[in-house]
Amino acid sequence: MKRRAEVLIIGGGVTGASIAFHLAALGVRDVLLLERTFLAAGGTGRSVGIVRQLYPTPETSQMVVRSLTAFRGFRDVVGSESGYVGCGVVIGVSSAMRAKLEETVRLQRRFGVRAEILEPRELTRVEPRINDENLGAIVYEPDSGYGDPTAVTTGYAEAARRRGVRIEQGVEVVAIRTTGDHVTGVETAAGERVDAPVVVNAAGLWSRAVAQLAGVVLPIVIGRHPVFVVERNAAFGGPHLVYLDLAGGSYVRPETGGLTLTGSLTDDETQHPMEPDQLGGDVGLDEAMAVLERAARAIPRLVEARYRRGWAGAFDITPDWMPILDESPVRGFWIATGMSGHGFKLSPAVGEMMAALISGATPPVNPAPFAFGRFTAKDPSGTFVTSYLG
Repeated sequence: MKRRAEVLIIGGGVTGASIAFHLAALGVRDVLLLERTFLAAGGTGRSVGIVRQLYPTPETSQMVVRSLTAFRGFRDVVGSESGYVGCGVVIGVSSAMRAKLEETVRLQRRFGVRAEILEPRELTRVEPRINDENLGAIVYEPDSGYGDPTAVTTGYAEAARRRGVRIEQGVEVVAIRTTGDHVTGVETAAGERVDAPVVVNAAGLWSRAVAQLAGVVLPIVIGRHPVFVVERNAAFGGPHLVYLDLAGGSYVRPETGGLTLTGSLTDDETQHPMEPDQLGGDVGLDEAMAVLERAARAIPRLVEARYRRGWAGAFDITPDWMPILDESPVRGFWIATGMSGHGFKLSPAVGEMMAALISGATPPVNPAPFAFGRFTAKDPSGTFVTSYLG
């Protein structure tokens, strides 16, 4: 069986769904999205969904502001709920990081980021349960918070369908067809051939394997990032803000039902490679202990929280911990991957940018920093935390 699409997207996570929606919004109607299992089945469905705005470059700052606006106005534009909770985000840094924090916040204000640098003693008016010991400064983002990555994915997908995009689940791409230096389509595990002059690799944790089908090598490491869930006790006093403790090395994010999600900001995920199919695997209490101890130091009242469960999350990491959003050396084969832990929070802006690049429109943000050819070495040069302050 043989058929055709103008643009074929591989991957039904939040990135692929956002690209499909934004292509349709630009009038590209013959779009086909293929997902090998089901929508949001990969890294998207295991994301903690934090939306913080502290980014070190003009481009990432612009993108996260655009994305935050999209999450907050999701119903009006997309027609469904993003699950966004603007509870506020507090980011704590050490004294050594203060000067860089102040410089970054000054830059970001030019792009519409609403953020306030506070002295540690001023935490009492924002989130008095945070331990201010060892903090040199904090930044408070009152508009930031967290969203529902699965809801955003399915929302984009349904809106894309209403605009004519075809979305097929349970369809695995096993070959990418090329002629010379051009992509010509794909083949599926069912033996079907789909001709397409444009193929987009938005396969997330599986994107490296998908790229290899086209003879393209992506400088990506799949790094393991465990997430843990604790249940706050009745004395805790209600939900807390999102807190990212760069000084102490942990984050905490509230969840409904009196739960808190937490994980590490000190582990170098590139040193803990993981096979993508291990995503979502159980993690034990022994592995959680170091993270839970850091979380309890950050918010001491969590020391009484009850451990509920954990899972193995993962990041698709590039050498500079920023996405690749570009056409590959194989013409027509586009790359939207290597999200490096930023996938959900940047997904609306990534969809906008990729749709513009593919359709020939002017991107709303300069795409140059996300070019495929920017890497001169394949070894990671930073960590996830460097994506906050550079």
